[in-house]
Amino acid sequence: MEIQVKHRDFYFDTLKGFLILCVIIGNSLELADPQNINIHYFILFLYVFHMPLFTFVSGYFSKLSKRTTVQKVKETFKIYFFAQLAYTIFYRYILGNTGHKFELFYPKWTLWYLLSLTCWYVLSDYVTNNKKWFIGSIIVSLLIGFDGTIGSLGSVSRTIFFLPFFIAGMTFDKEYIDIIKKHLGKLLALSIAILVVLYFLSPYIKIESFFEYLSYSNAEYTNLIFPLCIRAFHYIAAFTVGALILGLVPNIKTIITPIGRSSLILYLLHSGVSDALIYSGIARYDNIFYLLISEFIIVIITVILTFAFLKLKNIYYNKKISTQN
Repeated sequence: MEIQVKHRDFYFDTLKGFLILCVIIGNSLELADPQNINIHYFILFLYVFHMPLFTFVSGYFSKLSKRTTVQKVKETFKIYFFAQLAYTIFYRYILGNTGHKFELFYPKWTLWYLLSLTCWYVLSDYVTNNKKWFIGSIIVSLLIGFDGTIGSLGSVSRTIFFLPFFIAGMTFDKEYIDIIKKHLGKLLALSIAILVVLYFLSPYIKIESFFEYLSYSNAEYTNLIFPLCIRAFHYIAAFTVGALILGLVPNIKTIITPIGRSSLILYLLHSGVSDALIYSGIARYDNIFYLLISEFIIVIITVILTFAFLKLKNIYYNKKISTQN
């Protein structure tokens, strides 16, 4: 979810379009928490790859960006700050949840990604040995889960857990996709095997475990070894399924390519749209039919609001340019 990309790339825009749709669907389903439909495995499946791959894409475009690290950090943190403020106002005064207050380093729901992205940009200047940082960050992530003080503050756990994906993106060259495509059969077989294992483990895995923001003890498992293994499994599954998706994405313009171009705005808006529609009762999850309709409505409204915002933004800038001339 790189902030600025001047030269559009159909491949990565299509990839981001697919991922942002998965993010919207996964987050809204997790928020709705339907009681009459078992979607536990489906949500786990989405969380296996969508944010790891988004982090990977952010790392890739961070490497290509002509902006300095300071510029990237300032711009991303500014967006995070105003989004955090806007959602505090939204939850408190529009949805009427007076328990919400502005806390800079306790990200509102999905905004953790922007805070973590800010940290990854800072760390990127110090990643001189990609292999050591990659392996080291995985080890630290597995070990830090034993620290019971880890929670949502500063998005520390997520920043560390997803760092290997950011580093992988930084080291990735687009030519590697051709190599991945040569091994699609093996990746497909491995991915199916992993997803079968996930299916049988899913009754024992809390969805929160794949959010990666809790310590092992806070995840409320009876022992700490099981969540450690689940986190390690998440890494294996994310890299394997993620590689398969990278190999399957077409390098052409598709119906979701324009959506991928606006992934940041969609990401910022979708949680508010989901909250408003679910808590107002417009989005209903009584049965599979209502679920499908509700998810379709959430996606469509988020997309419409995004393109409306971009249209108004273009009109504003065009008028500003014309008045200057």
